[in-house]
Amino acid sequence: MNLVEKIEKVEALLKGAKTAGEKEAAKRARARLLKKNAKHPIEYSVRVDSPWKKRLFVALCAKHNLRAYRYKGQKHTTSMVMVSKYFMDEVLWPEFKKYAKIFEELANDILGDLISQIHETSEEVVISGELPQKNALQV
Repeated sequence: MNLVEKIEKVEALLKGAKTAGEKEAAKRARARLLKKNAKHPIEYSVRVDSPWKKRLFVALCAKHNLRAYRYKGQKHTTSMVMVSKYFMDEVLWPEFKKYAKIFEELANDILGDLISQIHETSEEVVISGELPQKNALQV
């Protein structure tokens, strides 16, 4: 059984715990698994394209008892985390990609519904020629 399967089993135990003792035992088991696989941590810099994905990454780090942080001067969409290569490659990053995909699909559905409520067609027209020197708004 690999690390991902072990963590999934422990998380299932944690969710299904009926008593405080069962919950505490599952938490300790998860902590042991994470500690065992925290050997040789590497500092990773994770850059995402939206504040929502950043919040998702930080939440996943917290779920696995990892501390996400950023240095002063780094963009708000950057997170740093100290974790073993194995854990990043086999657990954290695949989990992030899975939830980020779900987030993207939900966001596209919601945005599509909102745009259709505003107006049926929302495609922009592409005009050939030189760009005019006008004031531009940036959001």
